Order: sequence, then structure tokens, then C-alpha cells
Amino acid sequence: MSNASILASPRWWQRPVDWIAGHQRIFLLAGVGFQLFVLLGMIAFRAAPYWSGETMLLRVVPVDPRDMFRGDYVTLGYEFSRLSALPGYSQYGEQQRRTVYVTLEPEQDGKHWQPTRFSVDRPSAGRFIQGTTIGRDRAEFGIESFYVQEGKGLKYEEAARRHELSAVVSLSPDGHAALRSLQVDDRP
Repeated sequence: MSNASILASPRWWQRPVDWIAGHQRIFLLAGVGFQLFVLLGMIAFRAAPYWSGETMLLRVVPVDPRDMFRGDYVTLGYEFSRLSALPGYSQYGEQQRRTVYVTLEPEQDGKHWQPTRFSVDRPSAGRFIQGTTIGRDRAEFGIESFYVQEGKGLKYEEAARRHELSAVVSLSPDGHAALRSLQVDDRP
């Protein structure tokens, strides 16, 4: 039998097609199950700091930009978002995104945490927050905006300008952060 006659014969491909058609329900359930697994995995990854993370207060610094189309939200900045202000920082001269780590230690008030060191290597001990560079001197940590109840955004923005706003953040052991809430504090 020649190669042309094998390809022309319906036998070589009909058997797998019949088998798949006979198991159509299994393939459908497997596809739906896989999609649910991926979706739940994405949700669990983002929620992990809420479940296993330590809750801490971080001081917020004022940031000016505002977007009228996104509803009421507060744009947040942190001391450690400007990397050049941290010990251990050296300008890399590259603009590509890279993972960075900022070591955090308790402040004297015993409630807030402050940045103490910048590193591109994951710290082996202590509390740290993981972020991504967005240029030569700035980094994002996933806690830069917070949606608030309508009409409440201005209150938080004014508190940030007065340096009286703190972010309540859950920080997982691997450095991923989740913003829980905002707190207006009385600071001398």
C-alpha cells in the first residue's frame, strides 16, 4: 500500500475522532475544571497576604495625580517607592522592570514600619516588601491605589498632605503586600 492510499483511507484518522466524540463530556468537564482551577489559583495568589500575612502600618506620602473616570479612589505613595532615598540603592542605568526588595523595621512608635534597606536580592531574614521597578528611581508594590466610598476620597487626600495617613497592609512572608484599609492618625 502506498503513502497516497494510506492518507486517502479514512481509517487512519477516523478512530481517534470517534474516540474523542465518544468522550466528549469528559473533555468538556476537564476544560471547565482547568479554567476554574486557573481562576481560583489567581484569586488565591492575590489573597494570600490577607490569609497568611502580618498586618502592619506604613506611612503614606502625598501623591497628586487624579483620574475622574475611575470613581473615588486615593493614589498612595510611600517613602520606599522612591528607591534613591534608600540605603543600598545604586542607579542601574536601565529602565527594564525588575524585582526589588525593601527591608522594613518597626518605627519607634511601635505601630508603623519604616524602610531601612533596598536590595535586588531577596533578604534572608526580617520583614520585607517585594516590588517592581518602573524606571530608574521608582518602584511599585501593588498598594498604590485604594478605592473608597463615594465622597470619602478628599478626606484621605487631605490627611496624606498633612502626613497623617497610614496604610494598613498585610504582608506575606514572601514579601507580597495587600492593602487592607486606610487609617487617619494623629501624628505630632
